[in-house]
Amino acid sequence: MDLHHHWTYSSQFPPFYAEQPFFKKRMKYHQHCHIHSKVIAEFYKIECSATHPPILVIPDGCIDIIFECDPNNPTAQICGSSLNTHEVPMQANTAYFGIRFLPGIVPKFIQSSAESILNQSIDFNELVPFETQLVENIGLEGNIEKQIFIFLNAFSSQLTRQYSLTTEYILHAVIYHNPQLKIKDLERSTGYCARHIQRIFKQDVGMSIKEFSCIIRFQYAIHALNLPHIPKLSELTYALGYNDQAHFHKEFKKFSNMSPTRFVKYLETFH
Repeated sequence: MDLHHHWTYSSQFPPFYAEQPFFKKRMKYHQHCHIHSKVIAEFYKIECSATHPPILVIPDGCIDIIFECDPNNPTAQICGSSLNTHEVPMQANTAYFGIRFLPGIVPKFIQSSAESILNQSIDFNELVPFETQLVENIGLEGNIEKQIFIFLNAFSSQLTRQYSLTTEYILHAVIYHNPQLKIKDLERSTGYCARHIQRIFKQDVGMSIKEFSCIIRFQYAIHALNLPHIPKLSELTYALGYNDQAHFHKEFKKFSNMSPTRFVKYLETFH
């Protein structure tokens, strides 16, 4: 297969925006990134009060950079893709500015391997030591448009990390076509052996193809559970390619720590 031809074709698809529903409930502002739409999903601003329940982050295959805009002590964290649901520690009555990258994307300016930041939250300056003033500049700026400008002014030429065509093909095949792709199908379509495919993908993205595929399928379930008219779980099980409802519940609970029904009810408590 001509992977270059496939990549040219696949790149015409619109970006797949991962869902972080608990973040969304607390967002004061968010903006999809159209200029760098092949790398950045969105910019957002969050504020929490002391009475709000804790914000949960769910697996989405994405890296976030979160700036704590405390005028007395501005800080920033690079948050690798999560493998399970957990609380995000945030100070009450403090604004946060965030950047979410698209699933599978590790920006070039992060001086670390993709795997080393998986499921980790690491101080920004530890991984981006050449931009020590940036955290303060963004943290002390209250206007999100100016925060976006400061960020892009620093990194617009350092966003895209060069991936292998094999990884790019797999990312687009999983996200846009079939989250349940089998390795044998990838061997046939790429012309490479399973060991090579797995090694290259994990080197580029930081997780196995199976882990990434399961997270994307979970994300499709989250999208469906956020629809105005939620489909029946039996229909969702079939549509997403799970073996049966028990399989769907098991995998959903693995990522979210709760059943699909409980997840929807818990989300409703966020006003």
